[in-house]
Amino acid sequence: MRYKKKWYKKVLLFLFFAAALIWTLVPVYIVISNSFRRTLDMKIMPPKLLFTPILSHYEKILTLDNFSKYFRNSAVIAVSVTALTILLGTLAAYGMKLFKSRLGQHLSNVLLLGKMVPAITILIPLFMMMNRLKLTGTFAAPILAHSCMSLPFVTWLMASFIRDIPTELLESASVMGCSRMKAFWLIIVPLLKPAVASATILVMQTSWNELVFSLQLTNLKTYPLTVGVARYVGAVSVDWGKCSAAAAITMVPIIIVGFAMQKYLVSGMTAGAVKG
Repeated sequence: MRYKKKWYKKVLLFLFFAAALIWTLVPVYIVISNSFRRTLDMKIMPPKLLFTPILSHYEKILTLDNFSKYFRNSAVIAVSVTALTILLGTLAAYGMKLFKSRLGQHLSNVLLLGKMVPAITILIPLFMMMNRLKLTGTFAAPILAHSCMSLPFVTWLMASFIRDIPTELLESASVMGCSRMKAFWLIIVPLLKPAVASATILVMQTSWNELVFSLQLTNLKTYPLTVGVARYVGAVSVDWGKCSAAAAITMVPIIIVGFAMQKYLVSGMTAGAVKG
């Protein structure tokens, strides 16, 4: 009887995850398949699973000077935001580790409340601030805006990892003559590879896909991919083939970053599973 219950649970669990996977991947399949379809084939309902692929949509996108500029702008913004938030978030979490009080222990959880604030609620004051500082239309505006939204989460994530690092390691480094900053770079940072990998994926994906701030804080020279692809949508018609090709290319960098950081995530999850 117990075996039957376990069997049913496994089947239901498998069906649930299979449905979630299909729900997630079907939109991705539609975007990628439409990027290889002719415009007339996209209008056929139900859509054909077998079709003759074409590359004309990608040729249109890659020959546009604006697309390469949008891609470069997104790379500059996303990489800058990721580096800035991880550096500041790790230093802040390290300070909480050294701050041995109840306030320091719970400060990271309080900071996480900043992540719950919707971006649209701070858009107007942020725009006014950037406008007064004459930063609108520059890379600094979206970089600072994205960093402000991601920094609370990164600080909380790093603090949760640093909290598990034994204090004895820092005390031993202090006895050997290491300063706090030297101990940070020699002891803390090497132990945070899984946390850095997780933060890199999440922050870069968030910054790469962000639209609200970028739409208001950038101009023609600094538009990222999200704003650039949105501009391909015309007032009367939409070139779905070109938009699908642009969206498919936009996915590639995040997928590459995810695979590049995968080994650090796996090593971090299995580090505590092996008994010494």
